[in-house]
Amino acid sequence: MTQPPAQQRQHDRYPVRISCEVTISGQTLHAETKNLSAGGAAIAFARPLTVGEVVTVSFFLTQDGIEDPDRPPFECAASIRWVKPAGEHMHEAGLQFLSPSERQRELLSDFLKQAT
Repeated sequence: MTQPPAQQRQHDRYPVRISCEVTISGQTLHAETKNLSAGGAAIAFARPLTVGEVVTVSFFLTQDGIEDPDRPPFECAASIRWVKPAGEHMHEAGLQFLSPSERQRELLSDFLKQAT
C-alpha cells in the first residue's frame, strides 16, 4: 500500500462527489469521487488497484446533482498514484490525469467553477 504524498499540490482540490467509471483491461468499475482537481482525482470503489496502473476514467459531470445532458462526460487516461483501504470492502485511489485534451480541460474547468 502506498500513501498519498505529503507534498504541495499543483492543482487545487475540490470536495466534489460525483459518479464515475474506471475502465481497466476492458473491465468497467463504478466509483465515486472524493475530490477533483484539474490534474486528478481521489476516488472510492470496491476493487483494489495497483500504483502505476493506467486506467481510463469517465466522470459524469452534473449540475445541481443531476447529470447534465448538454455536457459530455469527462473521459481521460489516468495513472494510479496511490491506493489505500477505506473500510472493510472499499478502497481509495489517487488518479493523475494523463494528457487531457484542451476540450477535456475546458469541460473540467467549467464544471469545477460551478461546483465551488
